[in-house]
Amino acid sequence: MNVIVQELAPELFDQVGPLCARAFDDYPFLAELFPGASERRAKVSTRFYEATVRDCLEHGTVHAVVEDGRLAGVAAWLRPGAFPQSLERQSRFLPTVWAGLRHFPGRARLALQALARLERYHPHTPAHWYLATIAVEPAFQGRGLGARLMRRGLELAAQKREPCFLETAKPSNRAWYQGFGFDIQREEPCFDGGPPQWFMWRAPDAN
Repeated sequence: MNVIVQELAPELFDQVGPLCARAFDDYPFLAELFPGASERRAKVSTRFYEATVRDCLEHGTVHAVVEDGRLAGVAAWLRPGAFPQSLERQSRFLPTVWAGLRHFPGRARLALQALARLERYHPHTPAHWYLATIAVEPAFQGRGLGARLMRRGLELAAQKREPCFLETAKPSNRAWYQGFGFDIQREEPCFDGGPPQWFMWRAPDAN
């Protein structure tokens, strides 16, 4: 098998949303916010991750793990100064909002609450790299591909000794990120009754 880490190529973009939806199907934040069948939840999460990665392509960098021409993983970063998003950039997530209203109308209030809290708990200063998403196709997990993606992004931060930020709602992810030098800044649910969310910061001198 030929496995490479590269910048996300345009011809692979259509694979991003479905891959992330599969990778995050059991992610506590999404599974509890949008309960029920995986296929129904994927109609929302696919659009969200497509918008997220597109924004990072324009205002950051996106790395991909490609195995024999197939997308196996992706990591999308916003560069320092690219957060918070402008209103124009936020408007590009409207298809996600519409999908959520269509497929989970009873969860609209909690979804909006979650978006507001995610922005509130995201530090605005100092400028930092923001790991907006990192995902590996379920069939390829456990082979170190996520670590390769993470290291590629951290190399960018190390070039200018810049900090990094991310959030996660999965305990195993929390421990994994700590292994890369991220420390927990805050633990809060992002919506009423939701799972704990860990907001994590990596100092420029972290190992």
